[in-house]
Amino acid sequence: MTSRPDRLARLALEGLDQPVAVLDPEGTYLYVTPAYAAVLGLPEDALPGTAAAAHGPEALAAAVRTAATGREHARATLTLEPPTGGGAARSLDVEVTPVEMDGARVLLARISDVPPQPADVLRSLSLLEATLESTADGLLIVDREGRIARYNRRFARMWGLSEQVLASRDDETALAEAMRKVKDPERFLERVRELYAQPEATSFDTFELTDGRVFERYSRPQRVGDEIVGRVWSFRDVTMRARAEEALRESEARYRRLFEDSRHAIYLTTVDGRFVDVNPAARALFGLTEETDFKHLNARDFYVDPTERDAFAEAIERAGRVTDYPVRLRGPDGRVMECLLSATARYDENGRVVGYQGIIEDVTERVRTERALRESEQKFRSLIENASDTITILDAHGSIVYESPSLERVLGYRPDDLIGRNVFEFVHPDDRDRAVLQFGRLLGVSGSVTRLEVRFLHGRGDWRVLEVVGRNLLDDPSIQGIVVNARDVTDRKEAEARLLHDAFHDRLTQLPNRALFVDRMRQALRRARRQDEEPFSVLFLDLDRFKVVNDSLGHTVGDQLLIALARRLESVLRPGDTVARLGGDEFTMLLEGAGRAEAQAVAERVHEALKRPVQVGSHEIYATMSIGIATVDGTYEHPEELLRDADLAMYRAKEEGRARFAFFDAAMRESAVRQLELETALRRALERGEFEVFYQPIVRLDDGRLYGFEALIRWRHPERGLLLPAEFLPVAEDTGIIVPIGWAVLRSVGETVREWSERFGAAACPVQVNVSAHQMQREDFVNQVRAAIHDTGAPGTLLHLELTESTMMENAERTIATLRELKAMGIGVSIDDFGTGYSSLSYLHRFPTDSVKIDRSFVADMGPLARDSGMVRTIVDLAHDLGMRVVAEGIETEAQVSALRGMRCECGQGFLFARPLSAGDATELLEARRVW
Repeated sequence: MTSRPDRLARLALEGLDQPVAVLDPEGTYLYVTPAYAAVLGLPEDALPGTAAAAHGPEALAAAVRTAATGREHARATLTLEPPTGGGAARSLDVEVTPVEMDGARVLLARISDVPPQPADVLRSLSLLEATLESTADGLLIVDREGRIARYNRRFARMWGLSEQVLASRDDETALAEAMRKVKDPERFLERVRELYAQPEATSFDTFELTDGRVFERYSRPQRVGDEIVGRVWSFRDVTMRARAEEALRESEARYRRLFEDSRHAIYLTTVDGRFVDVNPAARALFGLTEETDFKHLNARDFYVDPTERDAFAEAIERAGRVTDYPVRLRGPDGRVMECLLSATARYDENGRVVGYQGIIEDVTERVRTERALRESEQKFRSLIENASDTITILDAHGSIVYESPSLERVLGYRPDDLIGRNVFEFVHPDDRDRAVLQFGRLLGVSGSVTRLEVRFLHGRGDWRVLEVVGRNLLDDPSIQGIVVNARDVTDRKEAEARLLHDAFHDRLTQLPNRALFVDRMRQALRRARRQDEEPFSVLFLDLDRFKVVNDSLGHTVGDQLLIALARRLESVLRPGDTVARLGGDEFTMLLEGAGRAEAQAVAERVHEALKRPVQVGSHEIYATMSIGIATVDGTYEHPEELLRDADLAMYRAKEEGRARFAFFDAAMRESAVRQLELETALRRALERGEFEVFYQPIVRLDDGRLYGFEALIRWRHPERGLLLPAEFLPVAEDTGIIVPIGWAVLRSVGETVREWSERFGAAACPVQVNVSAHQMQREDFVNQVRAAIHDTGAPGTLLHLELTESTMMENAERTIATLRELKAMGIGVSIDDFGTGYSSLSYLHRFPTDSVKIDRSFVADMGPLARDSGMVRTIVDLAHDLGMRVVAEGIETEAQVSALRGMRCECGQGFLFARPLSAGDATELLEARRVW
């Protein structure tokens, strides 16, 4: 802690045996020397705290009053009677002067006729010298003009100034010599100039010397009374602390700060521990404010263990001083402070110890830091030994000088196995050049960092992928090497590779997926544009009748079939071509540099490869594919356009009979556009109610009476007039619009039959309504039928639903359950277009149906010699055997009627009887009860 001039003056007063006293501005004694009390004939402890007027002659009290009120010194002559025992009276002069001490105004009273004894002066000077020399700081005192007035040996040693320079008192020479030792002399000199320009200013700063030492500098004016007579400079060598702090900051990168700043306190006590004086740092240390009267406090009270104070006192008495004596003191908040005491003893004229003066250094944080550092080092060592990373230190040649213990767990080597070896011996040959290049760049810049991934040889012989971070710390004296942190990321890289593969490949077949295929098409388009439209082709392949395999053999067999087909498709590819699975049973091929001829050859090879059956478990499956081909030309900008056209061509191949290929042409796109427009128009027609239901009569063949009607849909197009189903139902089926159209037809028929039931009663005829496969497959099919009956009020017995064989066989068991629910509502069920599907007789007899309708293709050529008559007879006989009524469609001649009657076919419909009628015409026909 920095010594202050007023403290030095105070210490000097205490060491004097002259008659001197200090009083406050009101004339109350604050301090007296023993000699002063002796002159007045009083004990020393009788004066402090009492007024000057209460003791001694009136002349003394008057001089005190004059100095207190006039703010200037006052003199008086005292006449003292001789003490008891004789002697002459003495005349003494007293001088009272107002001065500043400890920052406060006081009165200094001196009785000057008592000459100081040489021994007293020496002791006072010795005390002052001891104070100056006992401090760990270098002290320099200059006068008002800046000339050297006094310095201690610590100052001379710290600055390395010669005795000749200091003894000369030449401040400029000393300053010039000091400036050569300062790292930043301009800044140092600037602060000196500022303080000399501001005599009353105080200053504290830190600066560095050229030899690396760090000094703290404290300066304040020296006062005598109100007058500034010079300046005191205090210098403290804090190099070790600065280095410790720097080491702590450096270590913090690995652990934490090593040391924290600390400040010292200066104190003065009596032998028994009573405080005589303390400096501001000591006040702060013990929690004392400026107003606190510290003199009633005892140092023993601040010791955690008071016996430590006794041991400390004994150590000083034995040696006269102690340095860095460890003690534990209690702070103002009760916390325990670890402190170092450096102190010397104060002696009286008889050589007896009368007190102690010294410095307190609070090293609590340092002790705590050292303890934390030890714990941190233990934690750091534990982390290194158990970390998933390895830490390696290399020299400038790449040789390993250190390996962390975690090496054995991560890479299968003991540290001693690798120390001394060159690290590049273990790097994969394909990665070595890149690693050496990065290492060279790292060596070029101190403190630089590099990151890379390399394959490193594991102790068991396989290669592991390491994520490496290297840092150049060759210039760091505590490291002096290249520090390499390495983490094994092999599993992560493999997982990333798997994720990347999965993102661009079909999980089932492991073929490229749509995303990867489209990306490769995009690259092919770019190459084609750069190479003058070099041709390439895209094939769109769709497995024919794959749904039958899934429905009959199950999805597991279907998946195995797709995997087997993927391998066959790969086998027909040319080098550089790509086959991908888009999803479901759809595959695509990208044929690089292939025009129409090469694309056709690949498509033919695909059909050839599929001629052999695929063995899936115990099942032998024959598969065919419909293939659409689109060859690139200058019109394509995006890969999706090319894929779209190949898809259109594939649908053309399916329309032409499946198991074949077709090339795209512009007409297909126009057809697709028309289909899209038709789809939009169909949705709009449904919203506008443009669909109408027509009714074609069904006639009993035995007596020509009306049996019922079949409901047939027509589209009243606002521009094209009345459209037949063949012009729009296929699109409605493909797009799913057939479902809402079907429900609209059912509700329209329901309203009609309700009107007929109310008007004609038992004479009302049933109406047969066609049900699409899309409707039948819906989970809510039965509920929708029930809702239509409920909402329209139609009798269920007047509604017959027609389902095709194919629709019924989609899911036979489910169909059976559905038909039973319909029958429970009184609704009749008919099999439409019987003979054109592929019904299983084992299921047919289980379907709860009422009638079958013979397709018009069998009826068209019927006659006495027609070849189809036998087929019709078979269908009629089968239906009768199953207990079902038969209705023949497409009757146009009397010969057909005659033949059907001979086969006992119950009913028929066709143009011979009537074309489809509007609801109004059908009502009139029903009312007329016509007979054919």
